[in-house]
Amino acid sequence: MSKEKPTDFFADVSEPQSAWAYALALQQACAKVGFDWSQPMQVLDKVKEEIDEVKTELTRETLQPARLEEEIGDAFFALTNLARHCNVDAERALNTASEKFKGRFELVCRYAAGADRKVKDYTLPELEQLWEKAKQAGAEISR
Repeated sequence: MSKEKPTDFFADVSEPQSAWAYALALQQACAKVGFDWSQPMQVLDKVKEEIDEVKTELTRETLQPARLEEEIGDAFFALTNLARHCNVDAERALNTASEKFKGRFELVCRYAAGADRKVKDYTLPELEQLWEKAKQAGAEISR
């Protein structure tokens, strides 16, 4: 009986195209041997736990950037795991969300130009109003 070496466990995990793909590959390797959540809601609980840890880091009296980065990374890893459990392609989901954001912000820019103002001349509350208008316009288009 041969012993499994820790370095052999991830031998099939190739150099990733993205951090999301790498996280997914690691999670899939662990799932093959039963180290996995059984229900998506368990993973969602883990996501919430990781977000709470980000909040804890953000509310420290003295911000510790390395710890904050670690906790945000843990949250991304947990979200990747949630996507996997829900049969959602995390990379595609993030790309879709990014494109949706881009489209909405481009519409915000068009609204600003239509009022003969530059986006940078708006206050944040004014931009948020334009954002909501763009969001509503997007909802109308998708119906």
